[in-house]
Formats: sequence, C-alpha cells, structure tokens
Amino acid sequence: MRQRARILSLILVVTVGLVAQYAQAANLTVNCDRKETTHKAVKLLADNNPQGPNTITVSGSCRENISIQSMDRLTLITKKGASITDRSNGSSAVVAISDSHSVTVQGFTVNGGTGGVNCGSASVCYLTGNTVQDGAGVGLFVSGGSHGFLESNVIQNNGGVGATIEDGAQVFSSNDVFQGNAQGIIFNGGAYFVATNSSLLNNGTGILAAESNLRLHGVTVSGSIGNGITMRAGSIAVFQDGVTVTGNGGDGIHLEDASFAGFQSATVTGNLSGLDVNCAPQFTITHFVARTGGITNCVEP
Repeated sequence: MRQRARILSLILVVTVGLVAQYAQAANLTVNCDRKETTHKAVKLLADNNPQGPNTITVSGSCRENISIQSMDRLTLITKKGASITDRSNGSSAVVAISDSHSVTVQGFTVNGGTGGVNCGSASVCYLTGNTVQDGAGVGLFVSGGSHGFLESNVIQNNGGVGATIEDGAQVFSSNDVFQGNAQGIIFNGGAYFVATNSSLLNNGTGILAAESNLRLHGVTVSGSIGNGITMRAGSIAVFQDGVTVTGNGGDGIHLEDASFAGFQSATVTGNLSGLDVNCAPQFTITHFVARTGGITNCVEP
C-alpha cells in the first residue's frame, strides 16, 4: 500500500509539473505535407491553454479553414513559407479570428475563401509578411471594434475588396501593398486608419471612405481604374510625409458630403478625370490644397 501511494504521489507531482509548464507556454509544429492540420492544433490549444502564450510553427501546403475564437497570445508562423488554401469552396474565411487578443499570423500565403483573414469581435490581430490573394470576397476584413496591425503584407487579386475596415475598427498599416483588387480598401462606420509607406496599386478604386478617419504618411495611390481616393459622409483625411496620388483613371482625390482633406505634404497630379482634387457638393473642406500641385476646383478662404 505504501509503495502504491508513493507511485501515485510521484505521478501526481509529474502531472502537475507538466500542466504548469503547459499552461505557461506551448510550442507546436504542424507539417501539412504530412496530413497534419493547423486547425486541429488550434483546437488543442483552445481546449487546454486558450490564454497562451502559444506558438504553432507551420510548414507545407495546408488546405483548411482555421477558426481562432476566444484565445489570447497565439502566434501562427511559417517554416519556409507555408500556404493555407480555402477548403470551404468559397463559403468561409480562410483564417477567422474573433474575441481574441494578440493573435499573430506571420509569413503565410493565404489563398481563396470568401475572405482571406477576418479579424472581428474586438480582437487584436498582427499580420506580418503575409500574401493574401485570390479570394472571392474580401482579402482582409477588420470589424467590430477590432485592432489590426499590418506590416509588409501583400493583399492582391481579390475579387471583392482588398481590405474592408468598419464598425469602429482601427488598423495601422506599414509597408503593405494592396494591388490588383476589384477595390482597394473600403472604410465604413467610424473606422480609423493610419498608413505609413504603404501602396495601393492598380485596383478598381484605391480608397473609398465613409464616416471614417484616415492618416496617410508617405502612401502611394496609383493606377486605379476609378478615383484614387473617394471621401464621403463626413470622412477626414490628412496627407503627410510625401503622399503621392497619381495616374488614376478618375479623380485623384474626390470629396463630397461634408468631408475634409488636409494636405500637409502630398503630390496629387496626373490623374485622368481632369481634376486631381475634386470638391463635389456639398460642404467639402480642404486645407492647403495648393500644395498638391494638381488641378482642383476646391476653394479655400
């Protein structure tokens, strides 16, 4: 009896130690080329240690849809450039993040889906060095008061919109490229967007903003089929640090419905509608529009 008690005590001590270590951090490896799946690894962590910190290192070509819900401090990172391709036949997002904080997705090629990456329900999402492409709908969707931090991503060739940011979401973009999408970026419903040295190239429209607030630093908007930037419904945009808006098929910047544009440092020239900065009705306001060097109908006091 005493020996059995000692054995049970030893098992308990080892188990408690393992659980404590597991609760502190977990590092899992997934190789999709060996028929392992990221979504099963995420579920394992969600069931056992949803608060993290956890890291899943992924390699190979994955064909799956990943749901991350009510998890914190989770990192999905690639080994030698893994890919995740939609398995839902275009009915689901490839990566869906909700009610989660400090979730990082780094280094993936994300293919297809009704959406590439969704960040919603007050989540905090970090996207670094990913390519999100060929979706039927929205490449990146940030909503519901979520915060997105983007660095050096390429969001391209999506059939709907490169990115939609709405419903009080805030997104901070640095050195990202949005290209070849049916529309570049759409902002709605109190969105807040800060971009530094990011580019919107050869989209159907570059930026369409309604009831939103934009701060653009060194951003380039070029090659749009329509307007480079359209501001509606009381939107505000401030252009700083050498923004360039050129070579768009419509207006460079189009303002309407009580929108405001402030030009601290921007070049807006060579757009094909005949107006580089167009103040359409009604109650639109600009500051320092002459600094853009372009053709405009905007009148300042």
